[in-house]
Amino acid sequence: MPCVSQGSTPSARRPPPLGKGSASGAMLNICLVGFGAIGALYGFAIEQSGKAHLTIVCRSNYSTIQEHGILIESDRLGTHPWQPSRIVSSVEAAADRPYDFIVCAFKCVSDVNTTSALIGPLLKTLSPSSNTSIVLLQNGVGIEEELYASLGQLGLGTPILSGCAWVDATAVDDGRRVVQHGYESLILGLHRRAGVNLPLGETALEAFCELLRVGGVSIESAPAIDIARWRKVLWNASFSTMCTLTRATVGELLAIPEARENLEEIMLEVLSVSRRVLPGEATDLLPDSVARSIVENENAESVFKPSMLVDLESGRPMEVEAIVGGIIRGARRHGLIVPRLDMIYASLKVIQRSLIK
Repeated sequence: MPCVSQGSTPSARRPPPLGKGSASGAMLNICLVGFGAIGALYGFAIEQSGKAHLTIVCRSNYSTIQEHGILIESDRLGTHPWQPSRIVSSVEAAADRPYDFIVCAFKCVSDVNTTSALIGPLLKTLSPSSNTSIVLLQNGVGIEEELYASLGQLGLGTPILSGCAWVDATAVDDGRRVVQHGYESLILGLHRRAGVNLPLGETALEAFCELLRVGGVSIESAPAIDIARWRKVLWNASFSTMCTLTRATVGELLAIPEARENLEEIMLEVLSVSRRVLPGEATDLLPDSVARSIVENENAESVFKPSMLVDLESGRPMEVEAIVGGIIRGARRHGLIVPRLDMIYASLKVIQRSLIK
């Protein structure tokens, strides 16, 4: 686990306030990479706030968004046709100016391409004096490690904020509409470790939360984002993976008693790893009772398909390494035996190999 630094490098002084908090009242400059359902939903909230200049990197859907814009149909944010103010077709094209935030809203599929490789042109524009923070709106645990390693090689203390999005959002009509139903919540926090400019990170966390709050998002600042990430991976490592392997909806899975039992057992394995990986206080925050509570409180009539299953059905590589691989690596480091997770991981990797090919 990252350790907490009381000072920070390259500078221990507090950075200038960001955006609306600055003396000049300057707008925030934000680059959003990835314009699927999550990127579109939170990108819309950012631009709706009126407090940021937003550049959106649309890779596969650039022509569609440029020609048609996108329709946001959200229980949380309302229904709005939206033409983003600035879109570009590549990260290279976006790297023409400095940003307060680089927001990664693309799938974390490290066995295809790493996050640092995908945003490499933006990282090359940074220097030790840059007031830039990186925001990861992605699934999984330990996903910040690879990016921190790349930043360290560049001699940068860039803060990484991490977000857990609890939301049902789907891109439909070839990416022309994003539909969000029901509950929406984003939990955002700062990954703390030695060598990171923590004063900048704290300021950035406050500014980004306020920005999204003004934009209409339900957002919570988490003092320990790693615990929040392990809470979310509990669901993804069990429900998402089982739904994917069985090609079933959540409700279809819950209809089978043996499936319900195994969902709980998978979560117990995840919890056993989390309590070895996380600091000591996580033992109280992630008790075994959480597993049964999640299964019992899930909607037995749900027709929801997790994004991992949607990716499989669409022939896209899945977030296997981020969601399951991160847990497996934690188990290996601490000598834990997790047979159900091992079987899930091996099975998904077989499928993933075909998808990548």
